[in-house]
Amino acid sequence: MRRLASILAVVTALAGGCANYSIIPDEARTRINEAHEGELLYVKQSLYAGRFYDDDRYRLVHPRRFEELTYLLNAEGEPIPPPPADEIIPAGTRVRIERIEWPDGDAVFRRPLYTPRYTTWIYLRVARGTGSEVTMERSERHVLLLPGGIDDEGTFNAWFQAALSPKDPSPWLRTLGDVQRIAIAQKKPAKGMTYEALTSALGFPDRISQRQQDGVAVEVGTWGSMSVTLLDGIVDGWTTTPQTSTTTPAKAKTTPSAAPVSVQPLSTPAGG
Repeated sequence: MRRLASILAVVTALAGGCANYSIIPDEARTRINEAHEGELLYVKQSLYAGRFYDDDRYRLVHPRRFEELTYLLNAEGEPIPPPPADEIIPAGTRVRIERIEWPDGDAVFRRPLYTPRYTTWIYLRVARGTGSEVTMERSERHVLLLPGGIDDEGTFNAWFQAALSPKDPSPWLRTLGDVQRIAIAQKKPAKGMTYEALTSALGFPDRISQRQQDGVAVEVGTWGSMSVTLLDGIVDGWTTTPQTSTTTPAKAKTTPSAAPVSVQPLSTPAGG
């Protein structure tokens, strides 16, 4: 998981990046479509869900808070977030990949103006509940947006396999205990979580730093305005700072944590 973080920190920085045409070659797109369209999978990370920007035919799903998304920009280069999320689809929910729509010229032309037209859209059919026994799907189509910065087949596959799994994670989730299971379903950190449980709740971090302190491995992951501290791989505490944006700032929240750590990006975030 830590190795994946070094890859995925780039493509998930600021929750999904700037508008751009996908530059994955056509032959790679064909292989990806053939491998995944129609596939039955399970979400490994709880997802926010809500109206899909200016297109009420679909619902947006994303592991990051909608107010942090930077897919759509105005003329001044400022992010235009989608309407607020109105539910959470918990980890362990089954989804069917209906189709993957790449942002070629025809797709961009057909998409509504105030949507992320230059981003790859992954159309999902989402089950009505968690677990392999729930087979009935919701009537609405959901769209998962490809993070910015994915420009080759290998990086796409790394992201895809880390976010979606052919194996139902519900049995593993049931081993975590009530507090952690509820936190994952509510997209919150909880003390005692492993890194795997933490990413099941929050998605992948923008960046993560590592250092040793008195023989203890200290890691600090950043998700937008939230920083989470892990000691020897276990969540010890977190802080949330107010956001300076057009949305209402989140109220600051603090829990006991290790000494402050200088957080440096693992690599340069994808540019706009």
